[in-house]
Amino acid sequence: MFSKKSLYINAIKYDTQLKLDYKKLNNEQIIETNNSVFLVDDDILSHDIAHKLNALQKETASTYISTLLISDTTKLVPKSLSSKLKGCEISELNADYDIAVLKTTLFETKNYFEKTGIDYIYSAFHILNLHLEQNICKNQLLIFLFNNKAFIMILGNDASIVFNKTVDLPNFESIKKTHFYDDDITGQKLFDEIYYLELSEIIYNTLNKFYEEFKDVFVEKIVILYAVKQLSNEQIEQLSEELILTIDYHPINIDEEIFELTKDKHFKKSFIKPRKKTKKTNFNNIFIFLFFALTFFAIYQAFININEKKEEVVIVDKTLIKLPDHVNLNDKIEKRIKSVFSKIPYDIVLKDLKLNANSLEINATLLNYDTFIKSLQPALKNIYNQIDIKIEDENKDKKNMLDAKIIASNALKLDDVIYKTYTDKYITDEFMPISRVSDQLKILFPENTIIKFNSSKNEDVTKFYYSINMLVKSPNDLFNLIEMLNNELYSINIMYPISMIKNLNDLEIEFKLVFNQPK
Repeated sequence: MFSKKSLYINAIKYDTQLKLDYKKLNNEQIIETNNSVFLVDDDILSHDIAHKLNALQKETASTYISTLLISDTTKLVPKSLSSKLKGCEISELNADYDIAVLKTTLFETKNYFEKTGIDYIYSAFHILNLHLEQNICKNQLLIFLFNNKAFIMILGNDASIVFNKTVDLPNFESIKKTHFYDDDITGQKLFDEIYYLELSEIIYNTLNKFYEEFKDVFVEKIVILYAVKQLSNEQIEQLSEELILTIDYHPINIDEEIFELTKDKHFKKSFIKPRKKTKKTNFNNIFIFLFFALTFFAIYQAFININEKKEEVVIVDKTLIKLPDHVNLNDKIEKRIKSVFSKIPYDIVLKDLKLNANSLEINATLLNYDTFIKSLQPALKNIYNQIDIKIEDENKDKKNMLDAKIIASNALKLDDVIYKTYTDKYITDEFMPISRVSDQLKILFPENTIIKFNSSKNEDVTKFYYSINMLVKSPNDLFNLIEMLNNELYSINIMYPISMIKNLNDLEIEFKLVFNQPK
């Protein structure tokens, strides 16, 4: 399908992001890959993104752009009925079914890419069917979770599709609008719980409805495919026990799946035909032919020299890109936290603290009236210029105890401290997209850690910003985590603000984190 020199771009729009996956091909062999992510909230591509895509298309004439329907309201229709539908575009699914989408819905996706053009548009059902082609699926409930929708199929004894439907799932923005929402961390916890309950109910209702209509097929297994992991392993185990069914829950690479769909044996399944690519004119004029023949050697030599210079520049540029020293940045924060704890006297019970780059805020119970004047204030004066206290309330249950808020500002430089530095070489062989970075962080952090992607920043260094919420037993667990990050061959550093809240049995720690890599 692709010409000798081609560029393939998969553009997938998630709720608030547009993820671009690039593949450079030569003779249909992938020679280079790359990824980028943009925050989006419009009904059409922004000028900046469109300009980038059009520049790439201008550079490589055989550029193909593919996507999934932005609003996927597709229906599976038996082939015997699909030709009778009006107001719909039809795409082939398999030997028995076609996929129907309203022309107005298809227009929404085409219009989104109006500034750049689009070559292939697929449905999530195409990805599900590709999974069926690659796996033996009998007596299964198959679910694909994508963009707040559950695309569902049930396969019979002979692996044929006997039932299908699409169901809406809750999204995070809907949780934000409820009165239960306080902040992103608690909101994420609430969303996770609601998402699990909604999905559980969808599976229960689907099975009940299916068994009302089909008496001769029994579902023996559930397979859930996801683009973004939303359920924990514990939740999957719990659901499996409740249903008394085996549940496989694993990720699917949408970029690779759609790339497979664009190949010759599949490409006719797209809702639209690829755009015709302009080809360079073949010069037949004898004069021009002779001119090129005579100057070919000189041009060839110049071309080689230019390319060699370009390659040298690229290598030098990449070598010169200096990533943030994550060991040094993490060590400065760790030593600041330790210096604060070392100044807390024994007669103070900490409730929570919030540490910023230049300030400290503590909520605590003082066991004696004079603790602040005699102990805490003089100790903190060594690391902060200004120390203030606000008495919240006298603890009436116990004599001489005070609940207070201590605010320290204008941080001073720590005395006699030598900070660590990173002496190894960072891994910069390939660009890691957000999905891979997020998966990497999930491996590094404790299992129940909430890792939320916030934003990205692209300059010479690409930065992915995250919010981290974790439950630990003591601050030493945080220090151990920092040590582990320092041993990574990637530039990963924690950032202010850092907050710690003492719960009944655990210490809840929240902080920012940034993953750095060359653009």
